[in-house]
Amino acid sequence: MKVEDLKRQYPNEWLVIAVERKNRLGIPIEGQLLAHGHDTEAMWREVAARQGEFYVLYTGEILKDTAVIFGA
Repeated sequence: MKVEDLKRQYPNEWLVIAVERKNRLGIPIEGQLLAHGHDTEAMWREVAARQGEFYVLYTGEILKDTAVIFGA
């Protein structure tokens, strides 16, 4: 499924997508949705339980002057 379609389908949620296709700049544009929701810890558990290349993103607005830190 296209990443842009997933963003519209799941507003204000975290998405974990198994990357299937990237654009010429290396940005994921298609993939399989593996998990979605509001709980970031659950999303990272999903990634840790699998192998492969994943795209993890938040579909909502990230407030100005806000930092997002990921750990694996």
